[in-house]
Amino acid sequence: MAREYHHGVFSDDARRIRKAVFMDEQGFQNEFEPLDDDAATMHVTLVEDGRAVGCARLFPVPAPADQDRLGCPFLPPAYRDGTDGDVRPWVFGRLAVLPEMRGGGRGTGLLAASEAFAREAGATEMHLHAQYDKKPFYEKAGYAAYGEVEMDEHVPHVWMSKQL
Repeated sequence: MAREYHHGVFSDDARRIRKAVFMDEQGFQNEFEPLDDDAATMHVTLVEDGRAVGCARLFPVPAPADQDRLGCPFLPPAYRDGTDGDVRPWVFGRLAVLPEMRGGGRGTGLLAASEAFAREAGATEMHLHAQYDKKPFYEKAGYAAYGEVEMDEHVPHVWMSKQL
């Protein structure tokens, strides 16, 4: 089985996967945001034997003036007022693998590929707003939780971060 990690704009494949996982399977109502189509946002798609089976989204923390325009309801608490020049925080999220393709390291591979792309773009740290029951997955990848548990629609989430 050949696995490839493609990065770039928000593809129809990534949109289809996110809809299947977050809306159809998990019941989220508000899955898509203007941020998805912003030039600074990177989408990573896992293609296996010619079929898109997983995806993720990552982006640099936007300037405060851009946050409303981009529809950024969840940003790392420390950076909601902007960043200083030495820190280059990025936000990872919307990790989704089609139900029938879960297991075999696909999610771990998407996370690692996303971290590598962010590092290449100059990121110094990665933040994510994880579904609380997925916290152990991210801890295994070196992320540490911080802050209070928050609700995103009907699902508890927690902020996590990692130095890149």
